[in-house]
Amino acid sequence: MGDAANTPFTDERGSSLKNLHPQVPMFSSPFQIQKNLSKHRYLLKNMVNRNLNQRYNKALLGYLWTLLEPALLASVYYVLFVIIANYEDKSYPMLILLGVIGWGLFARILNATVSTLVTNAGMIKQAGFPLEIYSASDCKTNLVISSISLLTIIPFMFYLGLQPTSALWMLPVAMFMLYLSAWGLGLMVASANVVFPDIAHAFRFITRAGFFVSPVMWTYELLIERAGADSPYIDIAMLNPVVVPLTMMKHSAQGTIPDFAIQHVIYAATFPILAFIFGSIIFTATSRGVVKRL
Repeated sequence: MGDAANTPFTDERGSSLKNLHPQVPMFSSPFQIQKNLSKHRYLLKNMVNRNLNQRYNKALLGYLWTLLEPALLASVYYVLFVIIANYEDKSYPMLILLGVIGWGLFARILNATVSTLVTNAGMIKQAGFPLEIYSASDCKTNLVISSISLLTIIPFMFYLGLQPTSALWMLPVAMFMLYLSAWGLGLMVASANVVFPDIAHAFRFITRAGFFVSPVMWTYELLIERAGADSPYIDIAMLNPVVVPLTMMKHSAQGTIPDFAIQHVIYAATFPILAFIFGSIIFTATSRGVVKRL
């Protein structure tokens, strides 16, 4: 691993990537970032594979843990809520598991992106390819892990007699919303974290606390039932950008469409896009200035 850290990555043609960090026009940065990632797609793929290998290569069961972890977690939820608590809704453990997988994707991407420049300082000093490729590799790695984890929902669907329906379209859409929101928010503060490392610690606390104020262990419908559809607290709760996508994930497995107010749908649909646009602009404008501090 030490040798790998000292060896600069090369693209598929083997050319050295040890160049100056390219400057990206600030206001075109969202498009330029995607262009850079497309240009270095082979490198990005290699970095994702490296991340996955580092995570699992020393484990006896290797990649099976991407399925075993959520499967074991689902077993715990089933025992707690169905067998011990005798919960009436037999689908509740499945809904919690979907919430955990979705929230885990959001939290891991957010925390990884916030720390991306600090975590990859050694590589950044050696290689000159676009700085956003480090966070992109972490984001895609976590997307792969969460996507594989979703396979553990299939046994629950068989057990509950749920058939796949057209509502499954919400699952990839919701995952993408979580992915883009977390990446954009993380890019906003990644440069500031180089100067003020306490930011990363603060975000780790925020993601832990966010677990309880997001529909992971509870549902959107329960919120409406307890607070009332006309309660102002509903609008406050819906400012949380993960409420709609997590609810979509749960409904996709149940084969139903959630009943959201139109303003909440518009907010949830635009938040990931705006977060990524502003995150890209801020990261582009500030990241190359703080590299010298690494």
